[in-house]
Amino acid sequence: MHFLTEQHLVAAKLVRENAAKRTGAERDLFIGKSNSFIVCARLAAQARGGICLDDFDWTSLTPDWGKIDEQMRRLALAHIASPSLVPDL
Repeated sequence: MHFLTEQHLVAAKLVRENAAKRTGAERDLFIGKSNSFIVCARLAAQARGGICLDDFDWTSLTPDWGKIDEQMRRLALAHIASPSLVPDL
């Protein structure tokens, strides 16, 4: 199952929040997991215009999410394959 860019970003934020409740090596592990979700978000966004992570603070417990959120708002709408909502007559 493929996840949308937005879903990856939400997961990254939640894992980063959980990292704040941890200390030491466990905190670093959670930040690493969050970073993995951020990379997945970037890869998922490629077909919709992409997001730039050049200025993202990969080690911060509270990175500036606003830079990514702004880019997310500019992405083309996601195409979701689903059955038609209009019944065949």
